Amino acid sequence: MTDRYSASRAQHERARRSIAGGVTSAIRGTQRPIPVAFAQGRGARLTDLDGNEYVDYALAYGPLLLGHSPEPVLAAVRGQLSKAIAFGASHRVEAELAEAVCRTVPCAERCVFSTSGSEAIAVALRIARSATARTRVVKFLGHFHGWLDPLAVGGPGAADGSPATAGQDPAASASVTVCPWNDLEALERTLGDDVAAVIMEPVPVNGGCFLPEPGYLEAVRALTRRVGAILIFDEVITGFRLALGGAQERLGVVPDLAVFAKALGAGFPISAVCGSAEVMEEAASGRVAHLGTMNGNPVSTSAALAAVGELERRADELYPLLEAAGSALADILRSEAAAAGLPLVVNQFGAAAYAFWSDAPVDSHLEALEADGESYRELARALLDEGVHVIPRGLLYVSTAHTETDLETTREAVRRACARVSAGLARA
Repeated sequence: MTDRYSASRAQHERARRSIAGGVTSAIRGTQRPIPVAFAQGRGARLTDLDGNEYVDYALAYGPLLLGHSPEPVLAAVRGQLSKAIAFGASHRVEAELAEAVCRTVPCAERCVFSTSGSEAIAVALRIARSATARTRVVKFLGHFHGWLDPLAVGGPGAADGSPATAGQDPAASASVTVCPWNDLEALERTLGDDVAAVIMEPVPVNGGCFLPEPGYLEAVRALTRRVGAILIFDEVITGFRLALGGAQERLGVVPDLAVFAKALGAGFPISAVCGSAEVMEEAASGRVAHLGTMNGNPVSTSAALAAVGELERRADELYPLLEAAGSALADILRSEAAAAGLPLVVNQFGAAAYAFWSDAPVDSHLEALEADGESYRELARALLDEGVHVIPRGLLYVSTAHTETDLETTREAVRRACARVSAGLARA
C-alpha cells in the first residue's frame, strides 16, 4: 500500500536528528500518524510535501483569520521588505497600527506591541501590578495564557492549578490564585485588596469554547472595580476573530487591559497590550519598562495594519461570512457524526469551535475533563486521511477564505472519516 505521508515521515526523521523531538512546538508532535510537513498554503487549503491537499481548520493554530497567504497582507509585506526588514527604532507603520487598534478595540486608548501572546501577557501583568502596587493575580481553571511560568498553571486539561510542564519554577506562580470560572461566589471569596489583576479568556476557546453565564462578565467587571483590581481580557484567540473589536465588543463588557495576538498579525508574529489611558500610563511614563528587540518590527506591523484594515473595511461583509462558516462547520461535524453513530459534541461561537468525543453536552472545564480525547484524536487522524486538517485536541477555526465549496468538500470528507471510525469501532 502506498504511504500517503512518506515525505512527511522522511522530513520528521530528518528533523529529529537536529530538532529536539522533531518539532518546534510540542503540540505538533501529537498529530497522527505523523506530524505532517506542509509545502504551501492558499486560501483555505494546505498542500503537504507529498502533494496531498487539505481543507484547513487549524489555520496555524488561529492566526490565519484571512486564510493562507491573503493578498492584502502579502502586498503590504512585500512593500515593507523593499524598504527595510528592521529598524530597532521608531517608524511610521507602528503608529498607524496603534491608531487602528485604538479605533477598533473598545478598551483601547493606548497600546504597546510585542512579538508573541505569552510576552504580551507578561507585559499586561507588569502594568497591572505597577498600576495597583499589588502582586497577587487571579486566573481561571482551564484558561490558557501562554507558556511562561507564572500563568502556565491550571490550563486546559488540568484538574487543578498544577504546572503545565516539567521545568517550571514553582515560585514563579506563588502569587497566582487559580479559581473556577463562571462561579461568581468563588471569585468573590478569592478577591481581596491584595489582588492586582483578574485575567481571563472572555470566551475560553482554548479549553472548549465555553460561553460565560448571562451576567457573569458584567458581575466580574463590577467586582474588580469594587476591589480596585485590573480586569484583563486575554483576547489572543478571540481578538478580531469573534468581532472586529474582539469578545469585549461582542459581549459588551470592557476590561481595563486586553491582550491581542494571533489574528492581529494574519500569520506574522506580533502581539499587543492595549487599555485605558489611565492604566497604560504605567508604560507611557516609563515606570514599566517595555522592552524587546523585535517590538514593533516593521514587517510584522505592516502585516497587522493590512489585516486590521481589511477586517475594518469589510467588517459588514466578513463577520457574517465567518459566523455562517463556523455554524456550517459545526453542523457538518454534528450531523455526519450522528449519522455514523459517533458521540461528537461541538461547541461553536462565531469563527471558533471545539469538538469533543462525548455522549453528553460539554459546557464546562470539568465536563471537558470527562471527554474522550483519545477517540477524538483517532477521528482527527481519519479526517487527515480524507483531506481535512484539524487540531488533534479539538480546536477548530474558520477563516474568511472558506467557501461553500470548501464546506461541501469537508462534508463529504467528514462523512467518509466518520464511516471509517464507526467501522473500526464495530470491529473492535
